[in-house]
Amino acid sequence: MARPGPVTRIERQASDRDVIPLYHRIYVVLLQKIDDGSYPSGASIPSEDDLAQTYGVSRVTIRKAMDRLEREGRVQRQRGRGTFPLAPAAGHKRSGHPLLKDQVSLAQKTKVAVLDYGLVRMPAGMAELFEAPRDGELLRIVRVRADHRSPISHTICHLPADLAHLIPRSAMSSLPVSATLAQAGVKLARFEEKVTAILADIDLAGHLDVEFGAPLVAMTRMVRDESGRVVELLQAHYRTDRYEYRVDYSIDDYALGARWKAMITDSA
Repeated sequence: MARPGPVTRIERQASDRDVIPLYHRIYVVLLQKIDDGSYPSGASIPSEDDLAQTYGVSRVTIRKAMDRLEREGRVQRQRGRGTFPLAPAAGHKRSGHPLLKDQVSLAQKTKVAVLDYGLVRMPAGMAELFEAPRDGELLRIVRVRADHRSPISHTICHLPADLAHLIPRSAMSSLPVSATLAQAGVKLARFEEKVTAILADIDLAGHLDVEFGAPLVAMTRMVRDESGRVVELLQAHYRTDRYEYRVDYSIDDYALGARWKAMITDSA
């Protein structure tokens, strides 16, 4: 058996700037890939060497993440064959806010394509929102979500640059960014959303496979952590024939906030 490699420079830098252990972030990424089907049942997960190379970390880090997944019954190691994903045990309950659970449920039915990923100069008007210098940077992620039938949504997500290491491009899955942040240890506390309607421009029409000028559902979501800091600004556009947004509320919901549910529809 090959000996684990030394700790890499990336791991030293990550540990210096973040209290969340790097192996835990790798564990979260692997777990969400198991849950969203990126690592399908019956197919082996990439080897520890391959994972170490993909994420730019040492085999020590990958081994610690795999050990935890094995202890929790989410992977099975078979000598000479590889490591295979396992479904959660019967009765297993995931923690988390119902809003996040709904996002994850939606993600499990779809796949995403990353169109753009990288640090960008602070867009006009966002410095005050993110309480950041005007000459600072944000992480910008552009994705299209689809299922086997058609594209469903086009999203542009902006996050503080110091959170970029929690969501490296190589580790992105079909989960929403807010759900990925939560699994990585960011304590999300408040979601503010605005839903309206727009007409598709040339770019959106191409990405969503609709006609120029077709109606779209437009949603802006701002997510804050427990300190009140904005950790995500999401601008999403959905095909009206593939997406449904429901809100159920009663007089008793006044103090607690209404219950909502986003749905993928199968209408033609």
